[in-house]
Amino acid sequence: MTKEKPFTKMVALAFGGALVLAGCAGQNGTKMGMADKAESAVAKAEKAVDKTRSQTSDWGLWKSTLKILGNAKSNLKKGNYEDAVDAAKTARFQAQKGLAQYREEQDQWKLAKQQAESNTDFDESAWVSGDAAKM
Repeated sequence: MTKEKPFTKMVALAFGGALVLAGCAGQNGTKMGMADKAESAVAKAEKAVDKTRSQTSDWGLWKSTLKILGNAKSNLKKGNYEDAVDAAKTARFQAQKGLAQYREEQDQWKLAKQQAESNTDFDESAWVSGDAAKM
């Protein structure tokens, strides 16, 4: 009977150690998954910023976008993965929104130019307010 107690303790200790190791592995796996997610988000943001820059000659890029992208990269390097993802999503959104705004302004300019070239009256206030498409 005395020999069973040390064996029981050893089994319990081995089982407890296995649980601790499994817990650590789970946390490490989660952290690695978040690192991959953050890296992917930063890459997508960089791609969106590059697209906006190239298609608009930097005119469609908001001033804050590059700073936010820099914050995303910095947080990624520091291991602040959640902050990196948040900043990358914001930078990507701003880049996409800036590109859309640029395209809208180009469309409005083309309408104004067409009106001017056809020698018709063009109400500048309609163009400025965004109602030029209705003219």
